[in-house]
Amino acid sequence: MNSTAVQYAGALRHAGCTLSELRRTADCLTGCAELWDALCSPAVSAREKKAVLARLPAFDARGELRHFYLLLADKNRFALLPEIVRQFRLLELRENGEGLCVFRSAREPEEQSLGALARLLCARHGYRAVTFEIVTDETLLGGFTAEIDGVTYDKSVRGQLRALAHDL
Repeated sequence: MNSTAVQYAGALRHAGCTLSELRRTADCLTGCAELWDALCSPAVSAREKKAVLARLPAFDARGELRHFYLLLADKNRFALLPEIVRQFRLLELRENGEGLCVFRSAREPEEQSLGALARLLCARHGYRAVTFEIVTDETLLGGFTAEIDGVTYDKSVRGQLRALAHDL
């Protein structure tokens, strides 16, 4: 977690930006590798980055959101944009009493299993609901890991093998 990204996300929420607006404009900028590399490059001046933003036909950020992107250009902080979007989403979820759990498993989980895990995580972390971000990771071999609020629960075969090796 980057505290600067958290601060930017909080400021955007306070300014009335919506997650859909932020995602749409961020996707426009990150969707083209050459554009994204130029925006993140310290070799490209803030003036040049602002000129590029002004000429992008699909980029129509308005008001505070436009000022936000100009500020990222001035401070050379475009590389933080994906984390800012993530933190914005987390703030929105928390405002609604929800948590975000990154769930990694070797295969797609069953809804029934996720429901049971959600109830457990809600009780443990004090949330009304949990939203899952599901990541398939075949290196786990089996089982799962769940990360929420900086806590990782490792119930994977890989984690159990690692623990066994550590004990030996």
